[in-house]
Amino acid sequence: MIGEKIKSARIEKGVTAKDLAEKAEVTPGYISQIEHNLISPSLSVLMRIAEAIDIPLVSLFSQEEQEQVTVITRDNRTKIQFADINMEYQFVTPYSRSKNSCTKMEMLCFKLGPKSWGSTMIQYHEEAAECTLVLKGILEYHIGDNVYTLNEGDSIYVPQQTYHQLYNPGDEDVEAVAVISPALY
Repeated sequence: MIGEKIKSARIEKGVTAKDLAEKAEVTPGYISQIEHNLISPSLSVLMRIAEAIDIPLVSLFSQEEQEQVTVITRDNRTKIQFADINMEYQFVTPYSRSKNSCTKMEMLCFKLGPKSWGSTMIQYHEEAAECTLVLKGILEYHIGDNVYTLNEGDSIYVPQQTYHQLYNPGDEDVEAVAVISPALY
């Protein structure tokens, strides 16, 4: 469970619940509820917690540490659906709680519902670039004043330090594959 992983990583790093709460901009009681799996925090809270204890966000969802050649079958992908993001993520690459392994890139499949934004927040990756390939549907990347419309089979490369948002203008789900390098989550 996510709460147990947060508590384990926090203790491993020598961070108190009070210090973590302060760094993640939540109350100590909220951290306690998360660590005891009583509540499901939003993506933004999980991102702040992961940053505060210096672990990749995706490590909170991983089943085990991966170090060598790894096959991840379709049924064994880590699937994540956040309340504050309109996408379902399926991680295709292995990942680790340790930032020293499997951090060169990450690949994920995602679905974005019809007539919806990928997130209420504009995306920005300080040190990571991304490339997305649309498998099904129409996907718009909103970058500055430009809108890039991608149809089935089209791809887009977004350099690091580029503000962007994703939007599905269509009446059906968009299915796409994205690669982020170095790994961000």
